[in-house]
Amino acid sequence: MGVEIVRHGRRYDGLTSEGMRVLSWAQQMYDDCKGLERELSALRRGIEGQFRLGILPGTAGVAPTLSIALAEKTPLLQQSVLVSGASSLLQAIRENNLDIALMHLEDIPGEDFDTHLLYRERIFLFHAARTQQPRSTTWDHVLNRQLCVLNSAVPEPIQDRLMQCTAQTIRTDSIDVLSAHVATGKYSAVLPQSLAGQLAHIPNLHAIAINGPMSHSNVGFVAGKNAFEAPSSRALLEMVHTPELAATLQSVISIHRRFQPKADSSQSPLK
Repeated sequence: MGVEIVRHGRRYDGLTSEGMRVLSWAQQMYDDCKGLERELSALRRGIEGQFRLGILPGTAGVAPTLSIALAEKTPLLQQSVLVSGASSLLQAIRENNLDIALMHLEDIPGEDFDTHLLYRERIFLFHAARTQQPRSTTWDHVLNRQLCVLNSAVPEPIQDRLMQCTAQTIRTDSIDVLSAHVATGKYSAVLPQSLAGQLAHIPNLHAIAINGPMSHSNVGFVAGKNAFEAPSSRALLEMVHTPELAATLQSVISIHRRFQPKADSSQSPLK
C-alpha cells in the first residue's frame, strides 16, 4: 500500500502509526468475517448463540411472554435477561453488552438508537380498598397520596412528576416490595397497565386511570443503529407481529381491566 508499517532496525521495534491503523482495520475485517460466518451458519442450521435482552422493571410484565416465545421458535439460542434502569440499558447497548432492550420509547435519544414500537399503554393508580373507587383520577389527587414508587416503572417525565408527591413516598427496585406495600391499603402505586398481573393477588385491588398529560407510554424495542438486522433480533421482531403472539401480548396488557372500578369517577371520591 506504499506505507511503512513496521519500524526498521536490528530487531523488531513495533509498528508505525500507519501500521497501527492497518492492524486496526485488519482486526475489524476479521471480526466482520467472523460475524458473517455466524450469520450464514445461523441461516443454515437455525439461529444460535447468545441473545441478550434488557428490560426495565416497568416492562417486566410482558418480557416473559417474549422470551418464552423466542425460546420456542429458536431452541438453539441461549437467552439472558437483564433488568435495569433506562440509562444503564442504553449504556449497555452502546457498549455492545446488550442486543436489544424493551423500554419506554419516550426516554430514547433517536439519533443514537433504532426503535420499534410494540404497544401503547396507559398509566394507572393501583390502590387496595374495600370501598368503592372511581374509574379515573387526576395527577393532583395522585400526588397527595402516600406512594410506593417502582424505579423505572414509567417514563422519565412521569418519574419526575412523582418526585413532586407531597405525602410520604417509598421508592424501591423490587415489584415484590411494592406489592407488599400496596397490599396494606396504606400505599398506592403508579404503574403501567401491563404490570397489573404482578399485583393480581392483592385483595380488593383497584386500577384507577390517571387523566391528563403524561398518562400514556409507548413501549418498544431499542437497539444500536442497524442492530435490528441481526438474525436473533430480526426473528424477535418478526415473531411479535404474528397473530398468535400479538393475541397473547394483548391478554397480558389487558389484565388491568379486571380491577377497574365500575362506578364513574364523578360518583365516587378517591379514598
